[in-house]
Amino acid sequence: MSNYKAGTQRFPSVPKKITSATWSALGAMAMLSISANTAFAQEKAAEPAIQKIEITGSSIKRINAETALPVQVISRIEIAKTGATTAEQLLTTLSANTGYTQESASISDKPGSSGMSGANLRGLGVSSTLVLLNGRRMAAFAFGGEGTDLNSIPLSAIDRVEVLKDGASAVYGADAVGGVINFITRKDFKGFEASVSGMRTDEGGGGDKSVSLLGGFGNLANDGYNVFASLQHKKNDQLRTAQRDFAVSAWRPLEARGYPDNFTSANTFPAAMYAVSGKKYLGNPSAPDCAPPSSILINGACRFDYQAAADVYPESQKTNLITRGTLAINADHTVFAEFTASKNEAKYRLSPTGVNGNQGTGSSAWTYPAGGPFYPKTYVNSAGQTVATDGKPFNVRMRMTPGGARTNGQESEQQRLLLGAEGVIAGWDYNTAFAHSISENTQTLTNGYYDKAKLLAAFKTGKINPFGAQSQEGQALLDSAERNIDGRKGKSTTDVFDARFTREIAQLDAGAVGMATGIEFRREKLEDNSSDEILAGTIYSTSKSRRVSESRDVKAIFAEFDVPLAKDLSAQMALRHDSYGGNIGSSTNPKVALRYQPSKDFLFRISFGTGFRAPTMKDLDPSAVETSTGGLYFDSIGCAKYNSQCYSDQIPTTEAGNPNLKPEKSKQFSMGFVWEPLAAFSAAVDYWSVRKTDVIKFAPETLIDTDPAFVEKSITRDSDGYITNWALTAQNQGKETKSGIDLNLAYRLKFDDMGKLTTRLSGTLMTKSEQQFSENSKVFDNLGKWGFEYVTPKWRHRLSADWDIGNWGFTVANSFQLHHEDQQLDPKGNRPTVASYSLWDLQTGYYGFKDIKITGGILNVLNTKPPFSNQTLTYFAGFDSTYVDPRGRAFYIRLNYAFK
Repeated sequence: MSNYKAGTQRFPSVPKKITSATWSALGAMAMLSISANTAFAQEKAAEPAIQKIEITGSSIKRINAETALPVQVISRIEIAKTGATTAEQLLTTLSANTGYTQESASISDKPGSSGMSGANLRGLGVSSTLVLLNGRRMAAFAFGGEGTDLNSIPLSAIDRVEVLKDGASAVYGADAVGGVINFITRKDFKGFEASVSGMRTDEGGGGDKSVSLLGGFGNLANDGYNVFASLQHKKNDQLRTAQRDFAVSAWRPLEARGYPDNFTSANTFPAAMYAVSGKKYLGNPSAPDCAPPSSILINGACRFDYQAAADVYPESQKTNLITRGTLAINADHTVFAEFTASKNEAKYRLSPTGVNGNQGTGSSAWTYPAGGPFYPKTYVNSAGQTVATDGKPFNVRMRMTPGGARTNGQESEQQRLLLGAEGVIAGWDYNTAFAHSISENTQTLTNGYYDKAKLLAAFKTGKINPFGAQSQEGQALLDSAERNIDGRKGKSTTDVFDARFTREIAQLDAGAVGMATGIEFRREKLEDNSSDEILAGTIYSTSKSRRVSESRDVKAIFAEFDVPLAKDLSAQMALRHDSYGGNIGSSTNPKVALRYQPSKDFLFRISFGTGFRAPTMKDLDPSAVETSTGGLYFDSIGCAKYNSQCYSDQIPTTEAGNPNLKPEKSKQFSMGFVWEPLAAFSAAVDYWSVRKTDVIKFAPETLIDTDPAFVEKSITRDSDGYITNWALTAQNQGKETKSGIDLNLAYRLKFDDMGKLTTRLSGTLMTKSEQQFSENSKVFDNLGKWGFEYVTPKWRHRLSADWDIGNWGFTVANSFQLHHEDQQLDPKGNRPTVASYSLWDLQTGYYGFKDIKITGGILNVLNTKPPFSNQTLTYFAGFDSTYVDPRGRAFYIRLNYAFK
């Protein structure tokens, strides 16, 4: 990658009437440059070849490696020192990565992109962050098609990671509004490496074991070829809520706040009894003791603590393979092939199925017969009084604890085959490839899910015990009603052909003018289907996901120039044209950046560009599905206007796509400097700002708490004022603005007999985070708050110190996120503060054995627990699973053998 080719971008959309002219102009510009400058190339051929600058990191950032755009490089050595073994874990250390999707957060009874790990630069959305492998795209995650699953990245084979923090790359795509994360594998590897590692937590659960192998032969320079392959397998243990005191319960009376956090359920086991007529709560035979830990007494009634029966981390296995072969045809042409494959198998365990058998009448109610063998003689009412039963049938609200936890099996597979060539033709460096990439997902109902009609019929026999252990006959009836099926299947396919050309096209007084140009043709397909039974609603406790079947063709052309305007000043100018066809249309986006270096120790850079992100295929698909909110919300309008209940149950919703969506547009600006007054010290400070318009979103469910008047337009109520439906349709919703300052500091000290010490600080200070859901709606300030989907902290950083002495290496690191305002108000109407979150890690390495490295470390040395948070959007109450590490203190050791 040459220095004028590093990360590029664009500008405002042009009218559709001239898009064909734009295509012609860009194409002509590229072709004329090729032909008109052949003579210049021949004149230059006699001169010594100029070494192209590779964008890689070093212990101290060197100013001559800095470009006009902010690029953070994480080397293989730095990756190892983070203690990360997966791409997801590595990217959590990036201060610019906010609101990312963790695989563990997929433990939920909402469908979403189940099982996905996704990066989210600047908090602008997973679908606005472009993740690449060796500079090229992979298929989007098959469930939803809204980003790249980090589980498919083979971290053991990665040489470095380049993070372009300035959005909308002209080279890679105008849709990269948040930025680009490029995982670059090793190339031309010769030898053999093997490593094994294991990690266990201090309090049990959540450990892992992994093994990786890397082998290669052939030297491209001497032998004319190289072939290598890397295989990694990792097994993760489940982490149950019962193994962490901060996660064990959804009932937290008076914890840390002075007000209760209660999201327990009335569907409990032993079952609660209700009168058949009038639906009046009678009581529970097991009260007041109930059946802890899952069934506990709260305000005179047994309530089910759903969180006590769930996992925090899923049990999973991950296997990643990458192979690469390179063949030098001659001095000017090289062909290469890559094949990557990954498989991720996980089990997500939730609380047992809950049945509100008090709903409905007659045949649809869960009515226990008076003559049933388990008919109780007495029950305890909410006043604590023991009351004799009246010999009449009663209805129940019941948790299917006898059937065990609801368990979803998740299997995700990805493959990518890439064939390409690179070299020199007519004085131009070229790189071209075709890639076929597939992502396939299957979600299976493996335990604890029941057919509604069969389970109701079994219950009405009276042979199922609602209050205790099942007889052999009762258990057989339960088993006969269980459904174990593939609940959801998805397949995402991406075929890409691209060609890129770079060279110096002219010589100015200040230096050579560099040019890069290229084309890209891409076909995308998405099939995402829930089963007929789930869509028909015949199975209890399953969430529906819309059926999606879409495809589209995308084509793009770009050109980029690096122009030396003066000895110390250069300009980077780029233009990209993307065409999606149909209602989306086309867009042309420019990028302009200046790099000014008045002295060897100071560099100033500034850039401006625009971006363009098309709706995802799922956003565009007009299919609809009936589902419900994940949380419980205060219905202020229903409470005040209709005198209905103020606290709703989960609100019924209808989610639908929108084929008339417009693309998002964005404007990006960045300005900063790099200062290196000493060889041992460097500082990089960059201000950035992104403004998106026509933002594509579904209204977040938490909006009903913050802007009920806006939500009311989409709500349907019955005659009593109860919400019967909330229409959630994908919309172009106003604008979103984010800005901040990135800070990167590095300092190195050398000691005569005590080695060297290198310290690094990488942090992001957010200065603005605003969101609007329509032109006429209020503007929400999310800075330093739990917003509608995740936290936007004012400050995040990673601080590390590496001490290398002889055959030893020591690292201490701190990851920090500043405190923020919580989602829910306290009883006095105040918004409490969620404490800052700070984790310290230690690592020690010994390299004194021939070909062998031994590394050990402690994650979260102080065993810091996630801070208390009263948010409702995630499955877990009491803490926010979207950004914390619930494993606690953990110990790991790694053994690496390398032979070359």
